Amino acid sequence: MKDLEFIKYQDQYQKEFKSINLHWLKKFDLYEKADDLLLDNPSLFIKNGAHIFLARINNEIVGTICLNPLNKNSSEILKFAVIDGYKGLGIGYKLMQICIDLCKQNNVETIVLESSTKLEKALSLYEKLGFKHVEIKDTHFVTADIKMELKLR
Repeated sequence: MKDLEFIKYQDQYQKEFKSINLHWLKKFDLYEKADDLLLDNPSLFIKNGAHIFLARINNEIVGTICLNPLNKNSSEILKFAVIDGYKGLGIGYKLMQICIDLCKQNNVETIVLESSTKLEKALSLYEKLGFKHVEIKDTHFVTADIKMELKLR
């Protein structure tokens, strides 16, 4: 896919960032009010150290991912999505790999994520990338019923 590029989030893409993520959250009945904090204020997360990457093809945003630092040693994946029509092309894999590589460069030890058993394709990708299931203790989201982590060191 020669026109595929990965870019850092800019405020001009807030509408697409929110729309893409609301689509899958509502499709799988996973939307909750807590989602709005990031969807409505991505720049606030970036100011606090998060990285948001977008996949773009011919000026259309087709995928999103947020890497949010939890502390010096761990970061979490949030709002990972690829729009219908572009799934299965490796875009999600590349978005995840960008975050994994960034964590390695910054000596982050662990990447965590919370997800749902409803998101079978995403869970399969996480496992392919080496994420392991861990016990859920505290979650940011009521709808999260799975927690996974990737140990980098």
